[in-house]
Amino acid sequence: MRRILSLAVLCLFAATTQADPLHLYLTYSDAPETTIDVNIITDRKTDRVHVFYDVESQNGAQSEYRHVVEAKYHPSLMEIADRRALYVAKLTDLKPGATYHFVAGDKTYGYSGERKFHTLPGGDAPIRFVNGGDMGMDNRAIGILKEAAKHDPDFAVIGGDLAYADGMIGNEELWDAWFDNWDTFMRRSDGAMIPLITCIGNHEVNKFETDDPKLRSPWYLPLFGRQGEKVYYTRKVGNNLAFVVLDSGYLNPFDGEQAAWLEATLKAHQDTPHRFAVYHMPLYPAFSNYNGARQTLARKTWGPLFDTYGVRVAFEHDDHVAKRSKPLKGDAVAETGTVYIGDGAFGRESRNVDRELRWYNAMEESVVHFWLVDVTKDSVKLQAIDRKSRVFDSLTLP
Repeated sequence: MRRILSLAVLCLFAATTQADPLHLYLTYSDAPETTIDVNIITDRKTDRVHVFYDVESQNGAQSEYRHVVEAKYHPSLMEIADRRALYVAKLTDLKPGATYHFVAGDKTYGYSGERKFHTLPGGDAPIRFVNGGDMGMDNRAIGILKEAAKHDPDFAVIGGDLAYADGMIGNEELWDAWFDNWDTFMRRSDGAMIPLITCIGNHEVNKFETDDPKLRSPWYLPLFGRQGEKVYYTRKVGNNLAFVVLDSGYLNPFDGEQAAWLEATLKAHQDTPHRFAVYHMPLYPAFSNYNGARQTLARKTWGPLFDTYGVRVAFEHDDHVAKRSKPLKGDAVAETGTVYIGDGAFGRESRNVDRELRWYNAMEESVVHFWLVDVTKDSVKLQAIDRKSRVFDSLTLP
């Protein structure tokens, strides 16, 4: 609960250690204009974790911040790995278009130095984000993260396969390396943290035969599973942009409940000028098999809904190549239709594309890259950028 600091609270936090929490990262579970989730991973479960925050920098002096919120403990299977614990502080009633400064942690395992983030302005203000998927942690990933951060995105949309931990309990060091890279290299030019919007990929789940999703995905679900009521969810950004973030059949089938939700959600956002879909496995791949059983089922299930409700751009991943489709509708090239953008390689080594373009694609290239997306009320500009700052493809949709 948000409140002004009292003398009793100040006394409670008088003695603290200097070590940082294990990890800090930002996500959304509500409007990016007025809310943000501060995710805190501590070395061990502890009594009380707090976030102190203010619109003015207080240089880490906890007693000077005007607001404090206690983070909620989220028990998870991550604790089996090495006893680490996850806490989430939901900051609400924030000012749109503002800069917030904060420290987070607890008196046992330490508080962070002062961090900051920006809320989105909302309304018809321009929006900038970067998109990519299939990341990993090596030098390719570091190089492309540095390049993406140069463009000062409002947030990042990651299409699955983050740490390549494969849903295995014992792979905590992979997540540690991924979070360290993100925190170190994905900062805006003023040092502000860049929030995450993510979807689940195949390397976020294991092959354990169970209907319990927490056992299938013991890392991704606690880390990123609160962005919506389910692992698929919607996120509205300002007046002009709505994302539908989907599960490519890893924990939820393409059809059935997820497809019914997708139709209802797209219908509810018909008046939003730009509707984007985000998911892992491509419907229109540049490397994998267009006629594969899962690709065919995805096109049959989701494609007609994209067509009916006018999804402008679908962000695809998984293939580790760069791809931009022609406008597609009814599984055919059309004058107006959905443009499918992809396909991963936001750090992972790129694969070889075909010698000739597939019938549905306008661009294919084997290159590590990300997409820079600028959205206004009247247009969407997409640019594909590699590690050497080369813009090798672009498209503007009116």
